[in-house]
Amino acid sequence: MTQSPDKPWATSPPLTRCSGCDLVLQPCQTGSDHLAICPRCATKLAHGRRLSFNGEIALALTILVLFLPAHLLPLLSIDLLGKTITTSVLTGAEILWSSFPFVASLVIFCASFAPLLFTCALLVLHLSRRRQSIRWFRPAVRVIAHSRHWVMADVLMVSLAIACFKIQDYATLHFSVGLACYATIQILLSVLLVRVNTQRYWDAFTQPTPLPNHTPLMRCDHCGLTQTVKQDTRCHRCHQVLHPRLIRSEQKTWACLITATIFLFPANLFPISILFSNGIRLEDTIFSGVASLINNGMPGIAAIIFTASIVVPVAKILGLSLILISLRCTTAITPRQHMWLYRGVKWIGKWSMMDLFVIAFMVALVDRGRIMDFMPGPGAIAFGLVVVLTMLATEFLDTRLIWDHHERQTRHTLTDR
Repeated sequence: MTQSPDKPWATSPPLTRCSGCDLVLQPCQTGSDHLAICPRCATKLAHGRRLSFNGEIALALTILVLFLPAHLLPLLSIDLLGKTITTSVLTGAEILWSSFPFVASLVIFCASFAPLLFTCALLVLHLSRRRQSIRWFRPAVRVIAHSRHWVMADVLMVSLAIACFKIQDYATLHFSVGLACYATIQILLSVLLVRVNTQRYWDAFTQPTPLPNHTPLMRCDHCGLTQTVKQDTRCHRCHQVLHPRLIRSEQKTWACLITATIFLFPANLFPISILFSNGIRLEDTIFSGVASLINNGMPGIAAIIFTASIVVPVAKILGLSLILISLRCTTAITPRQHMWLYRGVKWIGKWSMMDLFVIAFMVALVDRGRIMDFMPGPGAIAFGLVVVLTMLATEFLDTRLIWDHHERQTRHTLTDR
């Protein structure tokens, strides 16, 4: 799609900078089954097998059609103590709202609001692209870029399965139509999250225009446009302020990691769930809950909870801390290995939410008053803060700093010789 030359976003240089390491590269055309990656840091640059724009619109519209049935119809029902209890996606969050608003808000945002926001922003993006409206196109791309990391429909489905395993000894389960609708939404969202690339939409507004290869180039962090550096510090295309690196990336990441480490102690020391059964109060921390699952003959579920609630948060904190420390001193780990570590930390980040989703489902299914009742403990609030802070830390870290440090060390070594 060609833009008129009088528009400031209608030019694009023939060269591009890698978003992972800032290496200047020549763009290449990928076939239907080819993948283009950066030769230095292995960051994905282009993927030939992508949905067409019309295919993305069709999937987004299908998600919107199924969204109301998936949330209004029950996911499942159980027969517990002579009563039939039904639960939907947000039933547990509604019950938690009065006593634990932070946990409830986090569940609502990740399970429903973020998927809805992502889908609506995608439709607005395509509509504004067709109408050539940069006014709506720019914020829609920004919403997609930030909301996609908080879409956790797949984590919710796994959490529902774990809650069903935990309660199957107490009740009979009956699955409903709402579960099929939400499972379909999860599958379609997974396809979109893998295929959607915000820079691809920005590139649909432009056609490459040759620029001198020797000119200084800078990549815009918002739209991905690589452009010449001029006195004007704003991007030619999206008009955002250009920065060589993310502002205060190290400081923000350290602040999130240190705060997450502090909250990690109450998250594991205080009860994360409280069960009332026949007048007996049973408090479980994350560790005791895992031990209880093993004693009850569910080692598989215990392993999943242990990995998501203990291993993953600790691994994220240690992994990001190792990367940050390596920016200030010499380590045996290569920059490429640091990039793989960062990608692993980023991928596993959202799975820490599993325990909070399980708590929300258990509250909805076992809230039976004096005979049997279930509620989260104070550890759930601290654990929710750990999840949010570690995910923010991942977003704040600019991986190009890894390669900046490597280049400085290389120059220093050559100078010493």
